[in-house]
Amino acid sequence: MLGAVFLDLNGTLVLPVLVQDLAELKPIPGAARAVSQLNRAGYRTPVVTIQSRIAKGHFSLGEFMDWLQGLAATFQEEGARLEGPYVCPHRFADPCPCKNPNTLLYESAARDCRVSLPLSYTIGDTQLDLDAAQRFGGLGCLVLTGETRSHSASSGSDFVGDTLGDIADWILARSAG
Repeated sequence: MLGAVFLDLNGTLVLPVLVQDLAELKPIPGAARAVSQLNRAGYRTPVVTIQSRIAKGHFSLGEFMDWLQGLAATFQEEGARLEGPYVCPHRFADPCPCKNPNTLLYESAARDCRVSLPLSYTIGDTQLDLDAAQRFGGLGCLVLTGETRSHSASSGSDFVGDTLGDIADWILARSAG
């Protein structure tokens, strides 16, 4: 059984991190190429994301899903396949079972993609992304394109990369070795 590379959205695949409108989000240069590399190596790449702006009324879950379909189509043009998304639409202050570092969304994605959580990675731009990976028994990789911008800010990261491409290279080298 293979593992997956779970991808955070804001700060990992797109910027800016916080938006009022989905039209503000743009792919980070090189992100689609990095996902494509992972896909070619056999990794499934589900998107796991907290979108508290849905609960705050900035956009609806349906609008978000439509927007993400467009993003997935853009990534597909470069041979990258984004799966899901697995979305927590709740406010950060509200308790819920789907918010990082809880593992509910990762478990759902692993079941849908038929992958092993202990063989999986999470790539994200916050400590909560890393904590979720630790909780489900996988490896957590911090990318410095989003909320966290410094190597010294990482705690409990199995790898820190300046870009998604750096992390994809590390994962591929690790799986080859």
